[in-house]
Amino acid sequence: MIRSFLPTDLLAISLQRGSLSDVARTKDNMGKGGTKSWGLADLSIKSLNPRGKRHTWVRTEGLKFAGLVSVRNRSMPSTWEIEHLVVNQQDTSHCLSLLEKLSVAGIELGVTKVFLRLPADNPLLAVANEAGFSAYLTEYVYFRETKESEVESYKTSPLPFPRRKRASDEYRLFELYEKCVPASIRRVEGITFGEWQATRDNGMGAEWVFEEGGLLVGWLGVKAKRNMGQLEVMAISAKELESVVDYGLMFLSHCRQLFCLVPEFEWNLPRLLEKRGFCQVAKYCAMAKETVDRAKRPCLIPASA
Repeated sequence: MIRSFLPTDLLAISLQRGSLSDVARTKDNMGKGGTKSWGLADLSIKSLNPRGKRHTWVRTEGLKFAGLVSVRNRSMPSTWEIEHLVVNQQDTSHCLSLLEKLSVAGIELGVTKVFLRLPADNPLLAVANEAGFSAYLTEYVYFRETKESEVESYKTSPLPFPRRKRASDEYRLFELYEKCVPASIRRVEGITFGEWQATRDNGMGAEWVFEEGGLLVGWLGVKAKRNMGQLEVMAISAKELESVVDYGLMFLSHCRQLFCLVPEFEWNLPRLLEKRGFCQVAKYCAMAKETVDRAKRPCLIPASA
């Protein structure tokens, strides 16, 4: 049976933590080596908070807890992202039923697209594919740990000092995205301005933009929590990319542990990060599913003469 999450499920989950694992990954919660711990109290708060915009379902077999899936909105309610997928990786049928359940619920709530990120070597990739998810992007996690005694220096950037992103920057940021991201990825994450706005991942804590000649040439997203920091970057060329990365490292200089999610099409970023002490620690597969049936379109028949 699949039903909504209840606070009483916390005990059942805790009793089976040895056999269950949370295989879903979100951009803003990866940590060292791509591992992610899932806190029971945190899960309960998110699921039961009416302002949290999250939906959570559990799978049970009699009195036995068999799995859980939780989704959250991206930029708009029309796009979901799977935040937790807690299953026994050997019980593929339970995983499949949970993914199918959220798809049905999404259609009922007007959701048009669902995103899922899994480790690239996870056996449940085949199950997700069976549930209608298609892989569209490979991503790599680069990680660096800095000792307290180490002091970093950064070259002076030829670009103007960045400023915080404003609402009025949205369309110019979309134009930068069009220049930096391949069409095959944009067809999934948003080929039009409206689609891109709906599917944007809002996991980063703060955003900055870099301007030159009236155009946006770089974008930086950063997030910090205690000693852990994350940066995400986008730039029009290798020159601007280096400046954006170094600004990001400067803003996160108080963090001893840093990581960055690198899409496979960004050729210059891995080499740049490695020069600054990062190393690749994990590989992910980004997947998406459209819940709208594209086959249901009006069929136009030429009128007879």
